Amino acid sequence: MTVEIKKLLSKENVVFLNTQDMESTIEVLSEKAEEIGCISSKDEFKEAILEREGLVSTGIGFGIAMPHAKLENISEFFMIIGINKKGIDWDAIDRKPVVAVFLIGGPSNQQKKYLQIIAKLMLLIKNSERREKLLNAKEEKEIVEIFQDF
Repeated sequence: MTVEIKKLLSKENVVFLNTQDMESTIEVLSEKAEEIGCISSKDEFKEAILEREGLVSTGIGFGIAMPHAKLENISEFFMIIGINKKGIDWDAIDRKPVVAVFLIGGPSNQQKKYLQIIAKLMLLIKNSERREKLLNAKEEKEIVEIFQDF
């Protein structure tokens, strides 16, 4: 059974950001995850994300970052997408500012499903037409529509 990204996403999972840096971006997206019931503690989740970022940046290039954490107290995978048109310094591998942030959380005991989510997102990101639509989106519904067949 393959993972469907569209099932992880709705308009309420999309945030247009006005943040200045990686840490404040992770803070805002973690708050959103807590607000919509994906996590019970934004602070614990944010700490796990920042710890992971300390190992190696999740800025994968193309204006995209995929910060992620798996915790025992998360029951289902979720994704919050943040868009910052100004770009965020994320220490990405191509040294370019990050415009789209895919914040991913899930249960610590489901590595296979997690890897399937990442693989599907990479397929989307590698497609230049979809990537440009994502980076240029102005409304939440535009972003959700990009994922309808994913």
